[in-house]
Amino acid sequence: MNKKYVPYIIGLPNLGVGLLWAMNMSVIPLFITKLNVSNSKQGLLISMGAFTGIFVQYLAGLLSDRSNLKMGKRKPFMIIGSIISALFLMLLPFANSYLSAFMFAFLFYFFLNFYQGPYYSLIPEAVDENQIGLANGFSRVVSVLGSALIFMLGPKLWEVNNKYPFFLGAILGLVTVIITVFLVKEDTSKYEKPKKVTFDFIKFPSVVKLYLSVFMVYMSFGFITPFFVKYCTTSLNISNVDANNALLILTLMGALFAVPIGKMADKIEKRKVLLLGVVLFAVSLGVGAFITSKFGLFIMMAIIGIGFIAIQITTYSILAEIVPPERLGEFMGMMNLFISLPQFLANNIMGKLLDVFGYGVYFPTACGAMIIAGLIVMTSRFEKYTGKIKNISSSL
Repeated sequence: MNKKYVPYIIGLPNLGVGLLWAMNMSVIPLFITKLNVSNSKQGLLISMGAFTGIFVQYLAGLLSDRSNLKMGKRKPFMIIGSIISALFLMLLPFANSYLSAFMFAFLFYFFLNFYQGPYYSLIPEAVDENQIGLANGFSRVVSVLGSALIFMLGPKLWEVNNKYPFFLGAILGLVTVIITVFLVKEDTSKYEKPKKVTFDFIKFPSVVKLYLSVFMVYMSFGFITPFFVKYCTTSLNISNVDANNALLILTLMGALFAVPIGKMADKIEKRKVLLLGVVLFAVSLGVGAFITSKFGLFIMMAIIGIGFIAIQITTYSILAEIVPPERLGEFMGMMNLFISLPQFLANNIMGKLLDVFGYGVYFPTACGAMIIAGLIVMTSRFEKYTGKIKNISSSL
């Protein structure tokens, strides 16, 4: 294949990844609601996506680093993971009990994370160095398109047959991986001998502060995501379609503002752009408790979309500046722990809070977590890595 097309082909699997994770906010909660289980059980099932993300992506990355198969290091994991995850996603709507649904969902999440980690490692390895930015940028846009697709089509397909959205997600997730695996060649010359696995990130004060802020951001995000559609339908009397339209607005605003925010982060201090994103997110959540109309909900989600994309862009950009460049992949993998773990905790905590106190605590709890994230960012300095490790006790 002509190399100029590789940055675009390599981004295709992210359409499936974006679509499949978007189902976690829309179609999967609709299906769990049909089983007539408590909010706690709904939160527990959906939190398995975050729970498996805590360790599966990191382990799959370590295994693929050390594999030596004819097809390559990343492709076998992508093929195996995408096939098995598609299978269990298609089985999920056939579950007739909470236990069977939990089992199918857990295995779907497990193998989705199993191929997602090696796939993200393949991107910089498959393209030329001067095309990595283009590849990552296009991959992000494709992910947004996948999310938008399920937000638009998911509720409509659900009304026709509640199995159709699951079939759509499974097929697109699998087909996009297969296209990429067979069209893109792995450049094995870029591989280096794996270094010793360490967990010494605590020796880097700027990294610790960034990880803590990311933890609280995704704690807030995890409070909201599994119950958003149910909140809209039960508390605001908004239809499933309009609730998904609100999620679509969040996604599209992120896509619309991604490039301008990225350029702004290149011109001014990235920490300030990160703080702006957190403030927009926190204020919107605070106002959310008082919103009673569909129009107000759409405005809130639009602002959250801008804030969230600012957070996503700047956190990864800041991390790349404050860690040893030869260990960037390791620190990226570690950050996934601080993204997945808080969502797992928050999904389950919010489920129990809603069962006990009702939806009155929904937005205020999420807003409180985001405010803490803002305070961490506001009081932190993310210093560029210079080759020296500072004393953690004197820097925090």
